[in-house]
Amino acid sequence: MDTSLSSVRVSGVRFSPVFVLRQVPHYCNTSWLLAIRPNLTISELFTLTLPKKADGSFEQCLMYSPVQWDFDSIVKYGLNETQPCQNGWIYINKQELTTVNEFNLVCDKASERFISMSSFVIGLLFGSLITGTLCDRIGRYKTILIMLMLFAVFGFGTAFVPNFTVYKIFQFAIGVAISGYAISSVCLVTEWLVLSRRAPAIILAHSFYAFGLVMVSFLGYFIPHWRLLYLVGGFPVIFLISYIWILPESPRWLMMRGRKEKAKFVLRMAALVNKRTIPYNLLKELSCEEVPYGTVLSILQNRKLRKMTMVLVYVWFSISCCYFSLSSYMKKVKMNPYGSHIAFPMAEVPSRFLCVVLVEKLGRKTTLSITLYVVGFACLTSAFISKDLFSIDVTLILMGNIGMAAAITVSFIYSVELYPSTLRPIGLGLVSLGASIGIIMTPLIVGLDESQPKALMTFCGLVTTIGGFLCFQLPET
Repeated sequence: MDTSLSSVRVSGVRFSPVFVLRQVPHYCNTSWLLAIRPNLTISELFTLTLPKKADGSFEQCLMYSPVQWDFDSIVKYGLNETQPCQNGWIYINKQELTTVNEFNLVCDKASERFISMSSFVIGLLFGSLITGTLCDRIGRYKTILIMLMLFAVFGFGTAFVPNFTVYKIFQFAIGVAISGYAISSVCLVTEWLVLSRRAPAIILAHSFYAFGLVMVSFLGYFIPHWRLLYLVGGFPVIFLISYIWILPESPRWLMMRGRKEKAKFVLRMAALVNKRTIPYNLLKELSCEEVPYGTVLSILQNRKLRKMTMVLVYVWFSISCCYFSLSSYMKKVKMNPYGSHIAFPMAEVPSRFLCVVLVEKLGRKTTLSITLYVVGFACLTSAFISKDLFSIDVTLILMGNIGMAAAITVSFIYSVELYPSTLRPIGLGLVSLGASIGIIMTPLIVGLDESQPKALMTFCGLVTTIGGFLCFQLPET
């Protein structure tokens, strides 16, 4: 339950940039004409001072060059010479304050939005690289506390950044914290729970993650100020300091490090909470032989582990790449952005809970393969149907999103059980690299879809279908 509640807060801060970095209508500031005729309306001002595009809308990054004419001459002869915006921009919706209109991330600075997203992804990548070693050296418990501390400081602190450069640095730190927390928490859950309880626990945490997406959508709708959104969304993270006293260390890690008495203590505490008694003879027989630290080479030098890791890296790559590509594709569908960010996560919850039954009845491997096939079918069908069939297209996107959510959950359950305790965090860190690479490639695929309208859905359909086939190369747990 503790990791589930954390997932709500983590997803809330994780997806806040969806709203605080969104593009807002903007036009060049041409108030120079108001000095000549101060009573002009916005529409009249734009008509006289902004050039128009082929579709009749006003240019957002060009303006007519100012002239020293009287107003009647400007109206009679019009203006012809254009130039980039010189005196800032006018934002139509002044009630809505985002990072875009506060830091003027438009026109020649529009790429800064994508750089900040890249900073976050690099943070995810860096977190994947270091978390495995941290979990192995200092323990799962301390790693979780470090990541939550980073998350609390930089997630809540984003509301006070003085400029966009600091914002990008904070996004990097949040990426490290989220990646590190995801890996270390799933390791701790897996090593505490028996096999029959692992899948429901991970699925519950992921379902709370979906509720976090719904929460940030509600907040984004009612809170128009991006700093206030980070304050309200990030404030509950402060209460995670209670984890210092609540979370126990993994008894498996303690035994691997030869800390027998500490392992006995946490086991007794767990038994006390559950109103059970551990027989003295059982504790006496507890084996605590210190084992060498796990490394990436430990995995790469083992043929079976190497093959398994390569398949999982591809599967995680296909899942993350297509999940975020589908999220970007939804923006092209004529739906309310807040409504879609509420409806789609809510639709994910039943699919995640359905996985509880499927992973027990069909097994981890078969369930993961089926979910990827569902995504592949939905994406490939959407790619080749007419876009005039709006309701069918939305249904297929929803099917793909639901299948992808289920695939994410099952891939966590499956991957964490395939690796032994000594190599579990290292292995999860490696396969998380595949997920990070998938996120990095998302803008390239979305950009390709601009010129080739069917490219994105075709790509997602193909890579997930291939991933479904590759799953059968993995062993069952």
